[in-house]
Amino acid sequence: MSETQIRLTRAELYQKVWAAPMAAVAKKFALSPWALSKACRRHNIPIPPSVYWARIAVGHKITPPALIPDEGGQETVEIFIPEWASSKLAVPTVEARRKIEIPDVLSHPLILKIEELLASAKEDDRNLIGPNPGKRPYILVSRQQLPRALRILNALFQALEDEGHTVSWLPDESAALTVNVEGKSVAFSLLELVMRVPHVLTRTEKHDPHWARRWDYELTGRLCLSIDNLPNASKSKRASWTDTKIQTLENCLGDFLFRIRDASGAIKRNRFYREELDRHYEKVLKRLEVWQRLAKERKRKARVIGGFIERWEEAQRVRRFIKAVTERIVQFELSDEKRRDVQQLLDWSTEYAASLDPLSDLPGLIDEFVPTEGEC
Repeated sequence: MSETQIRLTRAELYQKVWAAPMAAVAKKFALSPWALSKACRRHNIPIPPSVYWARIAVGHKITPPALIPDEGGQETVEIFIPEWASSKLAVPTVEARRKIEIPDVLSHPLILKIEELLASAKEDDRNLIGPNPGKRPYILVSRQQLPRALRILNALFQALEDEGHTVSWLPDESAALTVNVEGKSVAFSLLELVMRVPHVLTRTEKHDPHWARRWDYELTGRLCLSIDNLPNASKSKRASWTDTKIQTLENCLGDFLFRIRDASGAIKRNRFYREELDRHYEKVLKRLEVWQRLAKERKRKARVIGGFIERWEEAQRVRRFIKAVTERIVQFELSDEKRRDVQQLLDWSTEYAASLDPLSDLPGLIDEFVPTEGEC
């Protein structure tokens, strides 16, 4: 069990929730009873009803329901502890932030490639340069601050690799800088802050102010290092560091190095929850598909039965007509030719009634009612 993740089997969790009250079990996991019961329901683990422990206390013997194997074969339960509660599982310790030295000479291969790429980059309307216009840049600074920004990234890359992490950059595929921390990619960027001020119209622009720009941008020389793909649920954690009057960004790299591990854990938890949500959504879609298929089949059978009844009633009407004609014939003195014509009418009507009546071909009726295997 790690500091932020608990992994156990469905059988183990089943035994725990039926061995002690839900509140006591949840407390051991630093979770609320509601959160633990939700995890059980998500993995199809039965939980005791609200009156279970009260009845046990007065001597009732209740047999817990059996644990049925999961439909998807997922027998592992992963419970991620909320960030605000993870510190309650162990005695809080203060980890010393590493101080990172900033060398004057660039040495990291990726930094040398970035330096070469930005050497010919054009400035945007804010006088900032960066790679791949139109995409979110991993570096966007003025030409004056570029040497300092590259030195900071050079030191940061070296420190990340010293910690065992892998820094990657794919300039041909994306404009993202990522570092692989415990199997998860954390994206970060280094930007220079600019100040937006109202544009003062020039003498020429005063004649046609409609086409004049609204704002001007002033460079501040302040750099901001930020983690870019932190999930929304973890936005309360610090994810950016900026030059201030009392500290420079160079002195914050140790804290960034420490926080990037938290970001990796947050990304991992967010991916887990999204996968859980996707699995739940897939189950809902399957249930909806089954319901729709059953509803469609019910509608088809009702339509078939309705057709049978209409044909059967019509056949009964024809037979009543035949009976009435037969009874009426004896009241008339008909020639032999007329009697033959009447008999022809009766014979045809009898065949017609038989063709209408679905009960005359019961095997065919059943085949029409019951769908074939391919139609199910």
